[in-house]
Amino acid sequence: MKHTLPTLLLLTLLCIGNFARTQPIHSLAFRPTVYNYHAPLRDNTPSFSDIYGKNSGYGIELAYYRRLLPNVLLGLPLRVGSAQTDPLSGDSGQRQWLVHLDVLAQQHFLKPSAAVQPYLHAGVGGVYHAEQQTFGVHFPVGLGLNVRLTEGVYLSAQTQHRFASDNRDAWHHAIGVQFNFGREIKPREEKEPGPPKPADRDGDGVADIEDRCPDQPGSAATFGCPDRDGDGVADRDDRCPDEPGSALLAGCPDRDGDGIADHDDRCPDKPGPAANFGCPEIAPADREILNAAVRNVQFATNSADLLPSSYAILDQVATLMGRYPDYKLFISGHTDSVGDDKFNLDLSKRRAKSCYDYLLRKGVDPQRISHEGYGETRPIADNNTEAGRAKNRRVEFDLRLQ
Repeated sequence: MKHTLPTLLLLTLLCIGNFARTQPIHSLAFRPTVYNYHAPLRDNTPSFSDIYGKNSGYGIELAYYRRLLPNVLLGLPLRVGSAQTDPLSGDSGQRQWLVHLDVLAQQHFLKPSAAVQPYLHAGVGGVYHAEQQTFGVHFPVGLGLNVRLTEGVYLSAQTQHRFASDNRDAWHHAIGVQFNFGREIKPREEKEPGPPKPADRDGDGVADIEDRCPDQPGSAATFGCPDRDGDGVADRDDRCPDEPGSALLAGCPDRDGDGIADHDDRCPDKPGPAANFGCPEIAPADREILNAAVRNVQFATNSADLLPSSYAILDQVATLMGRYPDYKLFISGHTDSVGDDKFNLDLSKRRAKSCYDYLLRKGVDPQRISHEGYGETRPIADNNTEAGRAKNRRVEFDLRLQ
């Protein structure tokens, strides 16, 4: 019966060990221990036989370790035993019960997956002398070795020297079994050095080999070239580098959205076709008004005086001018070939001027109208017939883009 509890404990720890992983986070160690107070380091340089050939008593250690890093563990060993702590008293010295509790750091030197694990340990701890009912502080340092027996189960041996605050330094030698269990700590992966970074003279993050402007910082979107207006078109390809615009228009703006860049658009705020330089075309109904003015503007014979029948159509021309602010009106006077050439030329000029003056009175901006007379030099019909001569006696109204 007295062996039942140790047997169950050993079987439990073996089961835990069998399920352990390569780098478990927890460990439990069970080690019988030999105490030696005969060879303190600070008083002399003990020989090997002094350290390992003598003993002052025995104990049992139960230790818990937690892995903080793949090769660094923090331990809490508890050790209970009895020993003769005064080596000068000889065999007549009285043994006393001792309880040690330490905080130790272990530094391992091989990969956690290695079958043999040498390590160093050091820390601070306390000892309680049961008979004397006194407490002392110890500073243990030492080395150890774990040898894998099976997955998660190790033969564990260690030696430590304990520097005591009461000058009762001692050696502790222990050998036993350690069981590793719990979740893994993944080993730190060493990154392989990558290829050298490509040259980048302007430091814009675009390698010189791909940078179309290697000495001027820019963005990857513009292949490393600057883009002052931020429209995605590199300045060197941008016809309007200080005004954001469309790549389809070489980086230039198009306020009216008619597909013609503003600097090429005679009417940048009104959409129109490219054939009309970006300006709206004259509606067919309005063109008919201009054609009707040619037919219906009439004058007294051999005079530049407008007949009242002409006023209505000229009023429509004045209204039409308000619908096309980007256009100018050119008024041209013409005559038939009857009579003196000089007289006809002068008459055509005066008749064009009469229409000009009428439109000004109707509020049309004089900067938007011009007039000229051509006499009989530009006939549109045969002057040898009455019908032809009637067509040649005319005033034309032509809207043109400014």
